[in-house]
Amino acid sequence: WLKLLAQPPWARKHRRVPPRRHRAPRCHRPPTDGMQGLGGTGAQQSKDCSFAAGSVAGAPLRISWFLVIFFVYQLIDAVNAKGLPIWVRVIMVAGNEFLLLLTVLCHEMGHGTMARRRGGEIAEVLLWPFGGICFTTRAQGRAPREKLVDDLFIVGAGPATHFPMAGAWLALLGLIGAACSEIVTAPIWRHLVPFSATMMPCVDLSGHMKQCFHSYAGVLLYQFVVQAIQLNVMLFMFNVFFPMYPMDGAKLIVCSMQLFCGASARCAAKVLVYTSTPLAIIFIGHSLLGLGGGGLQPGITAYMGFMCLAESYKIYKLMKEERLYTHPLFELARSSSREINDGSGISVRLNTEQRDDVETATQAASSQVQFTELKPFSGQGRALGGEGRSTGQDSAVSESATAAASSEGNAAGRAAWLARMEQEAAERAKSVRQLEDERIQRREQERLTGSS
Repeated sequence: WLKLLAQPPWARKHRRVPPRRHRAPRCHRPPTDGMQGLGGTGAQQSKDCSFAAGSVAGAPLRISWFLVIFFVYQLIDAVNAKGLPIWVRVIMVAGNEFLLLLTVLCHEMGHGTMARRRGGEIAEVLLWPFGGICFTTRAQGRAPREKLVDDLFIVGAGPATHFPMAGAWLALLGLIGAACSEIVTAPIWRHLVPFSATMMPCVDLSGHMKQCFHSYAGVLLYQFVVQAIQLNVMLFMFNVFFPMYPMDGAKLIVCSMQLFCGASARCAAKVLVYTSTPLAIIFIGHSLLGLGGGGLQPGITAYMGFMCLAESYKIYKLMKEERLYTHPLFELARSSSREINDGSGISVRLNTEQRDDVETATQAASSQVQFTELKPFSGQGRALGGEGRSTGQDSAVSESATAAASSEGNAAGRAAWLARMEQEAAERAKSVRQLEDERIQRREQERLTGSS
């Protein structure tokens, strides 16, 4: 282009510009600045190769190509299986995958809807083999503690969606049971028990057994409803009662410790790291034990465990570098102002240090749980009459005298401090003429003292 511009206009008038080469389409890379959710370990790799699948409640929805590959693998596995007719196996795989994506999408939209109510926006919702990610932005101009309250509401809104979903599927299962009252099925409440083996209804295509379904359609409908109930139960249990970061349970613990238990950000980070790391190792070990059975699911869950380990290590590294305040969950680790004690007293200034606040011994002790021993009838009491009353009166008089003396001392200290401040202000307000007159007076006094 420089050579072309250096030529005169008549020389480059009929010059043929080479056609522009069309670059191959790249995978979508959504912006991650200011977003919440899974950070840089594994999540960005999946988001790099995803496709747009429309929008949900005004939020862009994207699906990972790895999820499509995993679904195709399940379909091939179902086709190669034996037993049921091939169309039944394909419908079962497609139906179970649809229910899983629908449940995960409702869960993520719970996070996003609460983020909107707290002043943020939904940037994007991503469905991938590990579940879903809802990228949200937070309201601007919020204090760190207010941001932590927002995070608590946003994180808790996701697992809360499983209650209405499970209730709706239970109502539908009750209607199916009422319409097919002759068919023998397990009690409805048994499907709410985690890890419980429920009895599936039988199938009799001949139609002679009244206690069985007479077509595969009825069995598939019943199985899909039961699968939806169990999915909601298991996802709620896993997200809330398995505190492996970045699952919702770990975030709930961190936010609750800092807001309700008075724990410091450093104490909450230690609890997060020391609970999430062993659980991630157990999760990885359980997944690796399932590799002998074949399939892609054990490998995917093992990779998820390694990703959680990497996230925990990132928080541990921030804690060692005293940079926890850069993490969205630990912004309280660094205050916006600090107190400086100089000769004139204590002044408050902006905190310009790029590290966490120094945790004093008093703060560290107050952020930990204090255990005390309870001993009944071992304290000091007061008698209700006689000699004990005079003792109680004497102690009350001595306490009041001590309080009065301390208050008088405080008042005298305040008066002396105010007098000193007024004297310093008067000294600063003097003019040059007054200072010169005072200097002459002091010299005269010194001369008179020396002559005497």
